[in-house]
Amino acid sequence: MWLIFGIDYLKEHFTHNQRYIIVAILSMFLPFYMCATVLIFLTIRLLLKGEIQDAYRKTAKSQYILYFCGLSFVVSLFYQNYYGAGCSLGILAILSFVLYYRQHITGELFEFIMNCIIVLSVFAALYGLIEYIGILNKFDIDQLEIIIFNRPQDRINSVFFNANYYAMMIEFFVCITFYKILKIKDIKVNYKKFCYYLAVIAINLFMLLLTACRTAWPALAAGVLVILIIDKQYKACLAIMAGVILACVYFVFNPSKFPRVDNIIAYFGTRQGIWDVAIANIKTHPLFGEGPMTYWHIYKAYNGHPTEHAHSIYLDPLLCFGIIGILTILPFIIENIKRLYRLWKTQIDKTLVALIISFTVMIFVHGMLDYTIFFVQTGFLYLLIASSFDIYKESL
Repeated sequence: MWLIFGIDYLKEHFTHNQRYIIVAILSMFLPFYMCATVLIFLTIRLLLKGEIQDAYRKTAKSQYILYFCGLSFVVSLFYQNYYGAGCSLGILAILSFVLYYRQHITGELFEFIMNCIIVLSVFAALYGLIEYIGILNKFDIDQLEIIIFNRPQDRINSVFFNANYYAMMIEFFVCITFYKILKIKDIKVNYKKFCYYLAVIAINLFMLLLTACRTAWPALAAGVLVILIIDKQYKACLAIMAGVILACVYFVFNPSKFPRVDNIIAYFGTRQGIWDVAIANIKTHPLFGEGPMTYWHIYKAYNGHPTEHAHSIYLDPLLCFGIIGILTILPFIIENIKRLYRLWKTQIDKTLVALIISFTVMIFVHGMLDYTIFFVQTGFLYLLIASSFDIYKESL
């Protein structure tokens, strides 16, 4: 991105501390293991400089992050869940960097970050399109055709490990672009910018189709409707809602056109089997769980379907962290909800509030059938957006 804006531009507009944040944002568009490496490296560097400690001192209830991650690490080791122990340290690094982000985020930096993400989403789409052409060539198809494949290895993921993670990132990209549209004060004057944002949305929606992720569409629809309702864009909300209803009617009368309809029964059957295993283990370890990645750690004992997590945001946290683990982090979560509520009450930036709530709604809608938020890039991006109310820390 500095190739586009220039090093001098970054030095002129942002502090040294803020440039750390920009590097972290850019890392999200690298393969996940590189992104994780960059985030851990930045966090350790900031820890050695005393910046992370300062962020903890200045952030209310942040000590509960240490309690939560420490408990998760110990529980993981107790059950010999070494992947979970590693994840616990990774969660600590990401949450610590997010606290640092909260200390240095400003309105100018936030808008710059949003612009970077929108531009880079197009590059991710181009990479995904090249990947899709390679998939077509594998099937000896030498022209561009829209084919929705069933097998995970035949669905595009761009740089986001698998198709479902990319789909959630696209949900976020689209809502960020909607946020930027709502920030345009006069569309007639800024029609070029408006058309650019519409083009970005169209590109990302096309790529969402190629991911063949069905769960992403209702989640995205819910997120967009929420952001429009909270921002009081009722006419646009009604128009999009009408489009959603028409799409639903179309698929009711043309079920064969629904993406991957031929495996939908098997899909739900597999999910049911995963949830049964998760529930069974929750019953035996209700208080502390067995640490992150518990499902991957225990599925063989139950002859369950092999996968990394419980494919449910409503089950996996309880499976991994237990009741006490969740209660340990709850004071920190409640404190953040209070700050978001105060921002909403002040009416300083209702569009930002709308963006944060829309992200959260999408996570819980998508999370009914999947747990795509528990990943480096998706989780980090959500935490950054959800913590951005500290742009107005002086007012709050």
